[in-house]
Amino acid sequence: MNVEVGLLGPVELRLDGHPAALSGAPQRVLLARLALAEGRVVPTGDLIETLWGAEPPDNAVGNLHSYVSRLRRHTGSEAIRREPGGYRLDLPAEAVDTGRVERLAGAAKGSHPAEAAAILTEALAVWRGDPLADVADRLAFAPDVARLTEWRLHLREECLGQRLEAGQAAEALPEIEALATAEPMRERACLLLMRALHQTGRTAEALAAARAFRERVVDGHGVDPSPALDELRQRILTDDPGLRSDAPPPPRRRADRFFGRTEEMAALRAALAQGRVTTLVGPGGVGKTRLVSEILTGDELLVELAERSVPDDVAAAVAGALGLRAAPRGGVVAIADRLGGSPALLVLDNCEHLLDAVRALVDEIVLRCPRVRVLATSRQRLGVAGERVLRLGPLPEDDRVALFCDRAALLRADFAGDTRTRELAAEVCGLVDGLPLAVELAARREAVFGLAHLRDRLSAGLQVLDPARGGDRATAVAATVEWSYRLLDPAAQRLLDRLSVCRGGFGVDALPYFDAGEALLAELVDASLITGDVTAGPPRYRLLETVRHVGLAHLSADDEREARDAHARWMLAFVTDLLSRQRFRNPHTTPALRREMANLQAALAWNGGARLAAWTATAASDAPDPGLTAQLVGFAPASVNTEDDALRALAAGTGEWLNGRLGVAARLLSAAVDRLPPGHPLGGAALLMRISNSMFEGRADRVREDALRLRDDLTAAGWTRATGLCCAALMDAYGGDPDAGLRWLETYAEDLNADPMDGFVPFTRGELLAGSDPEAALACYDESLRRTERAGLGYTANIARVGRAAVLIRTGRHDEAIEACRETIVRVRAAGMTAQLWTMLRLVAELLGDLGDATAAALLVAAADDDPYAPAVMGLDRDRLARLRLDAAELPPKPDDVAGYALTLLASHGQGGGKRAPAESRA
Repeated sequence: MNVEVGLLGPVELRLDGHPAALSGAPQRVLLARLALAEGRVVPTGDLIETLWGAEPPDNAVGNLHSYVSRLRRHTGSEAIRREPGGYRLDLPAEAVDTGRVERLAGAAKGSHPAEAAAILTEALAVWRGDPLADVADRLAFAPDVARLTEWRLHLREECLGQRLEAGQAAEALPEIEALATAEPMRERACLLLMRALHQTGRTAEALAAARAFRERVVDGHGVDPSPALDELRQRILTDDPGLRSDAPPPPRRRADRFFGRTEEMAALRAALAQGRVTTLVGPGGVGKTRLVSEILTGDELLVELAERSVPDDVAAAVAGALGLRAAPRGGVVAIADRLGGSPALLVLDNCEHLLDAVRALVDEIVLRCPRVRVLATSRQRLGVAGERVLRLGPLPEDDRVALFCDRAALLRADFAGDTRTRELAAEVCGLVDGLPLAVELAARREAVFGLAHLRDRLSAGLQVLDPARGGDRATAVAATVEWSYRLLDPAAQRLLDRLSVCRGGFGVDALPYFDAGEALLAELVDASLITGDVTAGPPRYRLLETVRHVGLAHLSADDEREARDAHARWMLAFVTDLLSRQRFRNPHTTPALRREMANLQAALAWNGGARLAAWTATAASDAPDPGLTAQLVGFAPASVNTEDDALRALAAGTGEWLNGRLGVAARLLSAAVDRLPPGHPLGGAALLMRISNSMFEGRADRVREDALRLRDDLTAAGWTRATGLCCAALMDAYGGDPDAGLRWLETYAEDLNADPMDGFVPFTRGELLAGSDPEAALACYDESLRRTERAGLGYTANIARVGRAAVLIRTGRHDEAIEACRETIVRVRAAGMTAQLWTMLRLVAELLGDLGDATAAALLVAAADDDPYAPAVMGLDRDRLARLRLDAAELPPKPDDVAGYALTLLASHGQGGGKRAPAESRA
């Protein structure tokens, strides 16, 4: 006898194709519960609970046996078997209608769209109505009814989707509209409706459907739709050919090239081999899904969760996506039971908005399925036991440039791949953090703007990557950030927005200024909205530029003002603490300063505070940065009447000194020295800055006077007072009397040992000994470089290099001198040290004169004579340079880039063993 059971409608028993008359509700309840168990034993207690709930009769077991006996009269004793502890329905899988539907759903996978649609239509025809319709009012069946209903909806959506792929949009549209009307909160129904409307020429209605769905979800649930809605909307706006009804079906694998990620791919494979649960974590747009797709073989169980907007029951969604039937104890158990002891890899893609439900599912699978491994992608780790977390960061520079050039070349046949193009592409990719999504979007815009203009537009913000139509902020790159942002706690959202004013990252020391603690920071790192480098000392955190721009857009004018004020307070505290620890030379000072340079510049640009500017100028004078120097110059006050004016004058005077504008610097620094009150913490710094400037002006009297004044200022650091005294000795040397300088140092010997890490004292001794004992001088310069490089003192290290190069030149060690000059020019130019650059160019002129290149030497001397920023020439240097000058009529035109011209000459002589530079290099 052929026995069949129907659950997809009223409970039905068919014998040899004919309905069997079941005598009452208990038999239908019993048959349904046994059939839903899919051949597993149903414990007696479960059957009693299903039949009578929490109040079974006294003779419940006896009554159950009676009901089973009556049911066996229809099915035969072989179909319902008594087992230890319960009963089991022993029928082939397809004897139950859910089994037939499951087989058909499996057959549809991988088929051509038209064929798949036909198979799924056949599967849906098995339904005779609502599942378990005549027993659905029983609470025990509520989970099964819900899951079977969800399964039907999923198969219906799959069928309609395949019909759209097969070019049947017009025929399918009425049914799709009915589905979207009946299920207004179901995102996939909306996506199908949008595609069908667009394919039938009703694009405006498709976009209106998207807007309406967004409003319903936001109003009803307080969350945004998934990124799939915005992606489809964007494809519709750009008339993506892949959405047309006549478009060929999508390929099984991505056709575009995949770049880089070799190490990450190896790490992912290793993690999957070693652990049960692996989560690939990273910010939106970093390429998690694409990386996973590259390692899949097609045998995995792949579940895409991005389209699930309302996380009511992720287990049901996963069960539906895998084509599984529901089970009496719920979808999680159904999935775990089906996977069982067989080896499998379950891939759950885009889990971040369903973390609790995914966590529950994965916990159950790990517990019940010892040979099943789980791979999840998410912007946040799942938080399950034994989970291995791999964090995916932006692409390395070479890979991001290769990706950009590949995608740009697809859109523009004449896209060049030369060195300059790759350099510009690297700048563009850096502005979008090397995120693959953003790189690809930027490559699309290259065909519109060209690389140089695209770079400039991106420097001002990411708006250039947004679509041309539709003012929704949640588009393009910003959509991936907004999606993660909406999942955050409101306090974490507020902190992220406020931290967006930081440039170049921040440490935990910044958090108190933003009224936040480490717990909120941890939440943002977990959500992949902030990246953390815990290998740095101390740990360093930063917002990707894509995240930072979105965070700034959230801030109102008042909120932004408050955040930037907090940021400026943090920077002021940072730089004052930095200087307070500089009572002795500290090797951590310059690295710390470099680390916060972007933040300092941002704070100065926003705040404009005199204290922040003056303290920053003082701290940075030992390690000049050209960008910061340019900012400091802008702080010059119209007049100096108050302490704030004096601080501004100190900041601007330091910038002008570094720029080589010695006269302007002298005026500003003198005003600062005169106006700052006695005992001011920056009084000594102002005096030392004026001493340094006076040296380049050639004002020996001012240098000596200020050096003695600084020596008496006991509030100044010991190395500061020693530096002032050394400057006075140097003026003797540069004036032609180094012995007097040595005697000066002897007089104040006790003041010169204040700091063993200070490299200025050995530099000074090197300058004083250069003429009488060159070897001793070189040893002093080397000692100075050892100290300054250990302490990170870029300014002193560079002037020691200048002195060392001069000795090498004047002792005839030309090969060493050529290399020393080349290195030093590059360093002082990069640091923006204008005065030292001109000193080096004059030294190169001496070297070229010794090598017989008189014309080139005279041209460099003439260029220095003509430039008002070149420092004054004193003592023996006057005679050396005088011998190199030629009549102006004998000289070629001055090159635009004098330093570049000198480097070319040095390279020529270095390669040619003293030969003259080619004529074109001297032009």
